[in-house]
Amino acid sequence: MTGNRKSMFAEVRQFLATGVATLVAAKRLARTPSPQRWRHVRLGITCALAALVVLLDVIVPPGRYGWDYPVPGWWFTATAAGAVLLTLRRPLWSWRVSALLVALTPLINWLWSDEWLLPWSPGLILATVAVLLIVARNYGQTVLTWVFLFTVAATWPALRGYLPSALMVSAVVGGALVLGNAMRLRRIAEADSAVQQTRAATLEERAVIARELHDVVAHHMSVLALRAGSARYRFADLPPELLGEFDEMQSTAREGLSEMRRLLGVLRNENGELETAPQPRVEEIAELADRLRGAGVEVSLRIEGNVRDVPDGVALSAYRIVQEALSNAVRHAPGSTVDVEISSSPQELRLMVANGAAAEPAPPTDGRAKHGMLGMRERVTALDGAFSAGPDERGGFVVAVTLPLSGNGE
Repeated sequence: MTGNRKSMFAEVRQFLATGVATLVAAKRLARTPSPQRWRHVRLGITCALAALVVLLDVIVPPGRYGWDYPVPGWWFTATAAGAVLLTLRRPLWSWRVSALLVALTPLINWLWSDEWLLPWSPGLILATVAVLLIVARNYGQTVLTWVFLFTVAATWPALRGYLPSALMVSAVVGGALVLGNAMRLRRIAEADSAVQQTRAATLEERAVIARELHDVVAHHMSVLALRAGSARYRFADLPPELLGEFDEMQSTAREGLSEMRRLLGVLRNENGELETAPQPRVEEIAELADRLRGAGVEVSLRIEGNVRDVPDGVALSAYRIVQEALSNAVRHAPGSTVDVEISSSPQELRLMVANGAAAEPAPPTDGRAKHGMLGMRERVTALDGAFSAGPDERGGFVVAVTLPLSGNGE
């Protein structure tokens, strides 16, 4: 019981601290970042809203001002438009400015116009609603609760004698905050979904790589088991202790094969089968290029060094990487020339696939997420290599890969 009471008091203290921070210390509050890809759109919409605030106050004639001296109405209009622009960098500060205007305007401008029948200009109302919407898109529910309370408190003195108007204003404030919060939650859900999709695609690509490497590893372990088992027949007069070593090596290799098959059972394809077809190698990239030429794609291929001595695991990954890079070039840059360069040295294998700018319009996509680049990166990472991909100065795209021929590649 005491623990529950302490927890409740801690939550109350946190709630009150958030209220204080909402008023005076916005940097302490967690903010949901907006996606960068829409920053130009946000800039245009915000500037348009600021211009509309000014336009509305120009259309509706100003009211009468008190305090025995005139206060120019454009001061309020300019400040409200500035609050809208301030949302681009400091949403909570823009809310503080607009809330202050909402509280002070009725004290100075006690009737904006006989036709408008509200103590605020239409431009100020639009600016306040826009600011509330943007604040709700950036901050969590606790902050929005305080924003609602403070905003309603700022409007209440001017409307305390007009309950229907006060309720209407409270509903508008709450509606703007609820709508903005819904947009924020949707943005968070979409971001989480994208992360989950990327994670699932990564695991799927790793499963594909593991399935393809299954035959490579199984081949080497099978050869090891066979050679260890046939040693007693290939070499005469072997001492008993050495025969025992060969028998133990053969037994260990067979156990390793059994364990690998058992573990790879979880990596079966959609049909519940493991792929057992011979895996392609680097030298077969020439056949891949020939098939593309037969389909009308202009492909140049240059191979330097002895690629036949490349370890099986590296050879398989190299083929798949070039295959995916060529597929991307054909799909995204139709009509372009594709250059493939492969060079092998005793230490590493280098691959480069470069295509020029598209000469024809790219076909429409089916809307599904593509993970070819992720798959290439996973293959390179598994072999402890280096991967880079990006546009070049010609307006095309270049994929460059370096794979070591030792360590993980063996």
